[in-house]
Amino acid sequence: MGMADPSLLPTLAEIAVALAGFSAIVVLFRRTNEGRWRAEDADQFNGMVIHAVFAALFCLLPAMIEVFVQDPRLLWAIASAVLALQIVGHATGVILLASTNPSGRASMVLGYGLAALLALNAAGVGFDRAFGPYLLGVLWHLLLSGALFVLLVWVPADQRVKEDKP
Repeated sequence: MGMADPSLLPTLAEIAVALAGFSAIVVLFRRTNEGRWRAEDADQFNGMVIHAVFAALFCLLPAMIEVFVQDPRLLWAIASAVLALQIVGHATGVILLASTNPSGRASMVLGYGLAALLALNAAGVGFDRAFGPYLLGVLWHLLLSGALFVLLVWVPADQRVKEDKP
């Protein structure tokens, strides 16, 4: 099994489901005394769950397409096109969110670049309608879900409870 082997997808789907499951832990960590969340925390939480769900979905999509399409090149072209469209929609949604900060908006350039790479793979331009570019799209969702999880549970030094030392 090479690094760019479609048999990685079930394992990545399991990781995505685990990240989505950790969302319950995040809920416990991030509640304030009033039971409310800051808008930024709520957006990060939603992003974490959404990225995990999409990662799992796109790990399963090739198996669903394979029921109808037996040609591997066509399978990766269709899967890449669908993933590219989803990433463009997602990145656009993040940019349009009023609560997205400027660095968050700027980071969506990576999403658009990845969508362009997937579109090229789907069209067979520069790529041979292969699994590798598709894997990058799935990993993008998985890594963003994990990064948002870390951002949500990380307690900055200035917010930590200080212990009294005798």
